[in-house]
Amino acid sequence: MAAHLFYPVLSRSYGVAVCNGVAVSPFTLYLYAPWFYGPPFCEHSLVVVRLTFLTSTFSNQFEDKGRHIVENKLESGGRLSRRQFIRLAGVSAAGAWLVACTASAPTQPGAAVDTGSSAAAAPGGTAEINLEYMMGDAELTPPEIEQFQEANPGITITRVEPDATKYFASLAAGTPPDLFRLQAPQFPLLLARNVPLNLQSYIDVSEAIKVDDLASANNYYRSSGGALDIGSGDVYGMVKDWSPDLTIWVNLDHFAEVGLPEPSLTEPLDYTDVQAYGEELSLFEGDRSVRRGFDTNMPWVERIWMVWLEGLGQSLFTEDFTKLDLVENEAAREAVKWHYDMAASKVSSSPINPSPSWPGQDFANGELSIVQYGFWFSGGLMIWANDEMKQKIEEGRLIMLPSPTWKGEKRGPTITATGSIVTGATEHPDEAYKVFEWYNALEPAKNRAASGWGVPALKSMYADIPKDGTYRSQVWSVLEAEMEFADTTVTFNPYLQGGEPGVVASLFLQFYEQALKGEITFDELLQKLEAESNIAIQDGIDQIGS
Repeated sequence: MAAHLFYPVLSRSYGVAVCNGVAVSPFTLYLYAPWFYGPPFCEHSLVVVRLTFLTSTFSNQFEDKGRHIVENKLESGGRLSRRQFIRLAGVSAAGAWLVACTASAPTQPGAAVDTGSSAAAAPGGTAEINLEYMMGDAELTPPEIEQFQEANPGITITRVEPDATKYFASLAAGTPPDLFRLQAPQFPLLLARNVPLNLQSYIDVSEAIKVDDLASANNYYRSSGGALDIGSGDVYGMVKDWSPDLTIWVNLDHFAEVGLPEPSLTEPLDYTDVQAYGEELSLFEGDRSVRRGFDTNMPWVERIWMVWLEGLGQSLFTEDFTKLDLVENEAAREAVKWHYDMAASKVSSSPINPSPSWPGQDFANGELSIVQYGFWFSGGLMIWANDEMKQKIEEGRLIMLPSPTWKGEKRGPTITATGSIVTGATEHPDEAYKVFEWYNALEPAKNRAASGWGVPALKSMYADIPKDGTYRSQVWSVLEAEMEFADTTVTFNPYLQGGEPGVVASLFLQFYEQALKGEITFDELLQKLEAESNIAIQDGIDQIGS
């Protein structure tokens, strides 16, 4: 899993700005720079990422609506309301889906292959089919692509950098990539719009992929009906690999420095213990933090709350997912308050206590005592650590521990489940599935299994997970035990776009900055978060239908 350098959060300002000497168009919706991945790149933390209106890729009614609202507001010196911003974000991204999904139906598995305009003459007179795979460069390498093409003459792969906005725009234009990289929270909304190709008929006759061999994380890409029936049934996609994401990593030398006993390698801590440890391990020079006690990937924060609440038989949303249920939901309030308190006390990074880099690098540098990341982090830690820290890793001083319990309930699922689907509108479903199968069950999957960057998608490859040496054997011992608690499929809201961060996390990060700076109270934070999230949910309902 590659570290993200920035993530979007709804901005409070929509005027023309200058960033690094560049004037930015008034048709740009500004987004916050990530305080915990590093210092702001621009004044007021604006314009590191921008969401622009899609042009010439979907119907003019969507483009004109967004452009006219912005023009009218800017020309009158006014500001876009947050409701208008959320609606425009839906217009520019989800709006494209509406056009795309009514333009053509997904091709059915086994249908005759149309070589179409993407097929060119290959040497020997055969038709060459080019397939676009939207996947990261470290996840689909040139040597792997070359290996596939040599073994499958007549089919070529063009890797496209993952970009959800471009994917939605290409759907509207009728030219989507044949395969698309995504995370589990993105799948329900895509399924609701009939975007993914149902792969079950292919898998039924596959020699490489057997349903009984699928790891539980693949259940995020299975459905027995619609977007609210995810977890079993037909297969629409697969994880490329996965991790129980709520395990924690600790620096035992930091425990020794402050006189704390080392935590158990087998018994999980409770989150109250994690908070107490974090407070004890944090170091300050005056009011300035010089070592944080705990941190996590805040773009996933609402996913973490969902895991906690589902473990108690409760939810962050109403039963039908049409509302965020927060203000009057005591269990949800407590979940939000936990992360808020960790930031307010400067135990974790936040706008009032920014990270010099990002949590993973801070832990590798010895500047962070506890970080919450999954098994995938074991592959990166040895790369990001310097020689001194690598020695400590080899000596067993930086270790992985089981995922903690929340209110006594132990749950340790993957909350990312990064994988891929075949786009239903592909002109070459048979060839696209061939690439899908190769990537998820053959050579590239075997390479990933041996790398230690994730748990394989197929249980038959678990034997390839690295287990030798002090470091790897300790990590494996925790991972093996965690598997028992990783079978749960978190139910994500099908009316919200599930990016990183998702809508709820984006809004939380905006409003808790205001609360941490004393501009609003914690109760006001909750009220704003619920109200604005519910606007986004209603927009999703309006766009895809209830």
